[in-house]
Amino acid sequence: QDDRDKVTSTFHAWQQVGKDETYKDIPEFCYSATKKEIAEKGYNLVPSRYIEFVNRDETVDFDTSMKTLQKELGDLFRQEEESKKELLGVFKEMRYEIKL
Repeated sequence: QDDRDKVTSTFHAWQQVGKDETYKDIPEFCYSATKKEIAEKGYNLVPSRYIEFVNRDETVDFDTSMKTLQKELGDLFRQEEESKKELLGVFKEMRYEIKL
């Protein structure tokens, strides 16, 4: 419902006379292109040609993210190895040993 209200209110603000006071372009949501802009883009109405997109990757600390991922993957690989040993042991006890 909130999204629908946002779209509806934005559309109505854009249609109003004096829209410069009630409507504003919102990155990743809406953009009011002029006829000239549309013509310059070959009348292509694909939204990505007009709507501004925010690069969220600029705020990511790559080194910190990679170190966190490195630790998490290391933990998972260790857990995997322990589980594998336990499972092989269970099969061996049942006399269905799995040889690798």
